[in-house]
Amino acid sequence: MQTYLSFFKTLSPDVWQHLEAYAALLSEWNEKINLVSRKETKFFENHILPIMPLAEDFQAHACFERSKSVLDIGTGGGIPGIPLAILFPKISFTLLDSIRKKTVAVADMVEKLALPNVQVACERLENLSEHYDACVGRGVTAFEHFVSATAKRLKSYGSVFYWSGGDVETLVPQTLKRYTRVIDLEAFFRGRYAVTKKLLWYRK
Repeated sequence: MQTYLSFFKTLSPDVWQHLEAYAALLSEWNEKINLVSRKETKFFENHILPIMPLAEDFQAHACFERSKSVLDIGTGGGIPGIPLAILFPKISFTLLDSIRKKTVAVADMVEKLALPNVQVACERLENLSEHYDACVGRGVTAFEHFVSATAKRLKSYGSVFYWSGGDVETLVPQTLKRYTRVIDLEAFFRGRYAVTKKLLWYRK
């Protein structure tokens, strides 16, 4: 973790230990079921590290921290929901996926990490009735489709935080550019990690 410390000035040793423990659990579960690529070896660097700049960007952090409830759509192996729940322990997270074996794995990791601010739901998004202060996701679908899917689940002042890779011009359609801020994760890491990765922050 020493190689990453220079990018994160405010995180406590306990948070780092929690994130490392999650990376280990994700690796263990990935050997049993396909949560991320079976060829993956850099679980922390490729799947946890790109989520963490949300805790460092002043404006995005301030907005996200005001949330009381957050919905992680298509959580898969718990990303981005579990890292965010570790970074923001005062926020209540619901980790949603429609695939039972994935939610079983995520629930096990949540229990072993002792995260009281997380609940796991095996359900389809359209079957939910609750409303949330923010919705988050990573690589679930095209950004515009993700934003559209969250419309009925976000509160009137809600925000979307979406992690994706690629070129900004193709990621964010013209109709959403006015409401979307793009945080270049590669620039945050000064070109060392999260190459081509972006955090897209959409506000209604």
